[in-house]
Amino acid sequence: MNTRMRPLGSEFGSLWAALFAFTPFSAGLLDTSRAAGARVILREDFESDQPDAQPASADHYQIGYVSFVNPATEPGRIVVSGGTFADPFGPGNQSLVIHNPNSATQSRIAWTSIFGDDPTAFRNGVIEFDAWMEKPLPVLGAPGGKFWSFFEVRTGFGGPNRSEVTSVGDVTAWPNFRIQNIFGDPEPRDQIVDAGGRYSIGFEPTFTDGSDDLFGPDRSFHVAIEIDDGDGTPTTERYGIKINDEPITWSQTGESSNYWVPGSPGVNILAFYSDASAFFSGGASNAYIDNLVVTNNDLPPLGNGDYDGDLDVDGTDFLVWQRTFADSPPAGTGADGDGDGQIGAGDLAVWRESFGSTAARPTNSVVPEPTSALSMAFVLTAISAARRSRRVNWCAGAPFASKRPRRTTAASASVARSRKRSTRSGNRRRALVLSA
Repeated sequence: MNTRMRPLGSEFGSLWAALFAFTPFSAGLLDTSRAAGARVILREDFESDQPDAQPASADHYQIGYVSFVNPATEPGRIVVSGGTFADPFGPGNQSLVIHNPNSATQSRIAWTSIFGDDPTAFRNGVIEFDAWMEKPLPVLGAPGGKFWSFFEVRTGFGGPNRSEVTSVGDVTAWPNFRIQNIFGDPEPRDQIVDAGGRYSIGFEPTFTDGSDDLFGPDRSFHVAIEIDDGDGTPTTERYGIKINDEPITWSQTGESSNYWVPGSPGVNILAFYSDASAFFSGGASNAYIDNLVVTNNDLPPLGNGDYDGDLDVDGTDFLVWQRTFADSPPAGTGADGDGDGQIGAGDLAVWRESFGSTAARPTNSVVPEPTSALSMAFVLTAISAARRSRRVNWCAGAPFASKRPRRTTAASASVARSRKRSTRSGNRRRALVLSA
């Protein structure tokens, strides 16, 4: 995050403006431009997670190995990078690594609680992330040789105890991404396969990158899986995939979207899987996932005041704003509620407008406000804390707000004694005047 600071003086007047806008007599309407859109239900960059562990936001995880193929000491794993696995996106970055050295069973990691139990609540939305797939070694059968780099994205549905998408009667859309060595080809082949197509259209359509060069080994690319239920009938329920904002075209159908698996009610589980290729490949090279964002287009937004991402707007979102005041994050992230790339008074106003909400309010409703005393206390605290937070001392045990040290030199002691003598002399003169 870019934490370039700005002088607080330029914000002081704006903060007072936000204070007066915060009082009950100036209650306003929710900005319709913010109300338009959908609700982000997951935003995960893995930066706060422990390396070599699973991300805290995930609900289910299972490693896989087959004892006679590879020992339990080296199973497939899906963990956060930055420890055993160096992160390919950049120094200091953390992402999710899908590691399968030689396993005949699939490891998986799944998110369920972000959706709720009703799969019909997510029938329109976007699942997007950045990906990096290591190039598989080109010599098959040689020591360390790999068949491909591979990961699957499974979206599906299940009951309250769901923990995976088995792909048998519980899958909605099921693409997998491959960078695959082909015998006789000098370079691996980049492909996406719709594995759920066998259920929806009778075969698995593929996209072969070829001259499009939308993605490839050892480089970052962005994936967006767009889910759309059309008019709610099986012939209109479809999904499409974009790579770096470009829609792919399935080779066999010539179309840029495919059908959901028939009978799917929607989505209430998202899972990433490794491959299961040890019997014929010697395993897979690592794949990495970062900046995972899930947006539900069927839910209204929260008004952009949900700065901690817990799906409501309350005091903890104010604390996020307070702690990052004057920072310069990427526009629209963190506590940048007004999207100007700076944390300031405008973002406090956004939080104020949405305070207490668990969903966006209608655009013609008046937003309830806290009492004026509470409003005053909040903003005065913000101004004071923001001013203090600019003085940071980076040292052992830091950061902490620095304090001005007391002057202890002989000169400072002399100044103090002089001030005391002057004070006594002034007091005596005042006493004489009063007695006269």
